[in-house]
Amino acid sequence: MITIDPIDIRGTMLTSSTVPYPDTGETAWSGASFGYVEGNTVSYLVGSDYYRFECLVAHTSSATNFPVPKPNETANWLDLGFVNKFAMFQLDRNTQTIETTSPLTVGVDPGGRVGAIGLGNLVADSVQLDVYDTFGVNVHTETKDLIDRYVSSWYSYSYQPFRQIPATLFSDMPINVDYTFKLTFTKSTGDVKVGSVVCGMPFDIGDAQYQAKVQRLNFSTFDRAFDGETTITVRRSAPKINLNLFIDKPDLNGTVKLIDDLNGVVTAWAGLVSTTDGYFESIFIIGLFKDVEYSLDYPNHAQASIEIEGL
Repeated sequence: MITIDPIDIRGTMLTSSTVPYPDTGETAWSGASFGYVEGNTVSYLVGSDYYRFECLVAHTSSATNFPVPKPNETANWLDLGFVNKFAMFQLDRNTQTIETTSPLTVGVDPGGRVGAIGLGNLVADSVQLDVYDTFGVNVHTETKDLIDRYVSSWYSYSYQPFRQIPATLFSDMPINVDYTFKLTFTKSTGDVKVGSVVCGMPFDIGDAQYQAKVQRLNFSTFDRAFDGETTITVRRSAPKINLNLFIDKPDLNGTVKLIDDLNGVVTAWAGLVSTTDGYFESIFIIGLFKDVEYSLDYPNHAQASIEIEGL
């Protein structure tokens, strides 16, 4: 099993993008006595990050009532997360970067070594990865198809619909501190959407064993009135996995410290690295680890369990 020590992609690290800034609803906030009404949306630079905000209370702006992101939001403004261009790199939210015209292409100079890229919450037909050296020479190209039919019989071959693959992993990248990369997402019709781009160095945290447990946490509500009538509010579901791992004794201390460093950090976790394996989708997740437990029952390896919850 691998996880990624993620690099935060911010500001000028995003060297190119087909997504404009400002996009619709991202006009910069004005502090010069401008009148805002409920529902107005603006953008605002906080540090090196551009955020979107929605007006909650009609007011006249001034230099002292500017928008503030979570967790210190003011009464006037609701933090909507990063602007559309950067939304795919804000890993602690499940927002998406949306491009109405295919392809959606981003160029990234991560400023450090990248050996793997995990992608999640995708709506696209395919994604292509290109890696470039310091002279701009393409040293690696790889493409992942994101539309598939899960065929196991003649019946499913005839009637199984094509479905979206919502997540994938590039794990066999050439590693150099000066390399840059480009991601190209294509879709024949409709909007291209990218929810999460997790890039960084992958680390092996143990051998995942059989009997993994996979859950889907359903946040839809079912309210039943006194007469039995039901009102259903449909909300998204979130994945949750529990994996058992074998960790070699020489690797144990480093693995435990790495996992501790990822406390509260959203990143990619892959029980398998082969995206063509039938179990890959079930045990690949972008989220946070909730709990880790390990025992020293064996002389040469530890037996561990880890629980990870997706966004």
